[in-house]
Amino acid sequence: DVYKRQAKMVVIGPGLSTNEKTKQLVRELVSEIEKPLLIDGDGITAISENIEVLKKRKGKTILTPHTGEMERITKIKREEIEKNRVDVLQKTAKELNSIIVLKGPHSLVGYPDERVYIILSGNAGMATAGSGDVLNGTICAMYVLGLSLDEAVRTGVFIHGLAGDLVAKEKGQDGIVASDILESLPYAIKYYRENFEKIAENFYEKIHIK
Repeated sequence: DVYKRQAKMVVIGPGLSTNEKTKQLVRELVSEIEKPLLIDGDGITAISENIEVLKKRKGKTILTPHTGEMERITKIKREEIEKNRVDVLQKTAKELNSIIVLKGPHSLVGYPDERVYIILSGNAGMATAGSGDVLNGTICAMYVLGLSLDEAVRTGVFIHGLAGDLVAKEKGQDGIVASDILESLPYAIKYYRENFEKIAENFYEKIHIK
């Protein structure tokens, strides 16, 4: 009841478990929640066992899988996904009527209308435990700040990557932890606002594939 009155967006999955009762609860909640819903981690594992629940949702859905989780969702081998990331993403986002962030070196953001954005911020040092949780929160923050859901997802992914790049510039990629990225987010947003034209035109321009 509280989320129905107050929440603008819901995140489900990080830090749960693969206990059978927990997975069943996740699938029930996914079916019932009408707010925009971001599913990650163990939530993806749960819904991958009955992917039809996504197709029946009334609210908008965001999935943030890494390649292994994308394999669970699509039943396509990891090697094939890595060779055809854009094609697999376009097909899956359309079939599941979901926005999908396929995490990896240069994360991809795919939409149900088959648009795909390649996000050029981020670095290999961000492949660390908890980084995905920070990403989920960043996407939600962008939405709560007033961006449309479509914009909030790709902007959140970009800002998250930019925060990681600022950390890497300061201390190098080796040894980055999730708390470093979290603490860098305010600086990333400040940098983004102050250097928007430079970022958009010269360095991190988003690449749009149709």
